[in-house]
Amino acid sequence: MSQQDKREKELLTKLHKDWQQLDELGSPPIPTAHQMQEQLHLAKSAKRKAFQKELSIFVITALILLTAFTTAMLQAPMLFIIIQVSAFVLAPIILYFLQKNKAKQEGSILS
Repeated sequence: MSQQDKREKELLTKLHKDWQQLDELGSPPIPTAHQMQEQLHLAKSAKRKAFQKELSIFVITALILLTAFTTAMLQAPMLFIIIQVSAFVLAPIILYFLQKNKAKQEGSILS
């Protein structure tokens, strides 16, 4: 065999090995049923922890707001009435502008 034939054979061998490596990289291993169950369990526990955290933050915030409004209502009833009336008047106006802004943003996304 000549020197060039040996080089070509080595090159073909290297190319064949590289193609096999690419094939192995292209097809990821399929997880077993046990691995899937474990991943599902981990995802469920993470979701449950996130829900519990959100729920606790919500409850704490609600208690703080209720305490503040109860205190305001008992200590300064006139201030409480002013806050309620201003919220009753301003809430629809703010909602209108938020809806208008949202519609404008959706229109710019579509065009």
